[in-house]
Amino acid sequence: MDKEMVYVRMALRLFLFWFLIMLVTGCERRLPPGCYGFIAEGDNGRFELKAGGLAYDPDNDIEWFRCSVGQRLVKEECLGVPMIVSWTDAVESVSEINQKSGTQWRLPSLDELASLGVKGCGNPSINVNVFPNAMVNNYWAKDESPHTGFRCGMYTFSGATSCRLFDNLERPFFMVRSPK
Repeated sequence: MDKEMVYVRMALRLFLFWFLIMLVTGCERRLPPGCYGFIAEGDNGRFELKAGGLAYDPDNDIEWFRCSVGQRLVKEECLGVPMIVSWTDAVESVSEINQKSGTQWRLPSLDELASLGVKGCGNPSINVNVFPNAMVNNYWAKDESPHTGFRCGMYTFSGATSCRLFDNLERPFFMVRSPK
């Protein structure tokens, strides 16, 4: 056997050993439990539920519309089809809602969105009693990204935030406003 073949076999054995170690140690990784089973029914956390599908957030002193824009709250469920649009269209949609309703809604800031995250659960990682039927998706934030062509948002599966979301891709969004 020539030296080259010996090195190939040794490299193959090392790779196989490494692969088996990774396979065995990776078995202990677990996804966090889903928030639907993690958060007790009726536990609204810090939020105060209000009429009209609103939730008051005392930590940020804002009111959230509890459903993704495009849906409505009926018997504690968000019904209808969420709007899934580009960042620009989300801003324009909120502006149109404000014109028609005489209110002052806006997209939430990245910090406000991030504050929805619930530690210890995921899929989605937000309080599902307050925000029922929230999609597992990246939700738009109002913040600008330091990178051209990108915007900020939060991935509701894990609560992770990013400012590297292409602004022309279509995503759902929430609305917030100052309390009346």
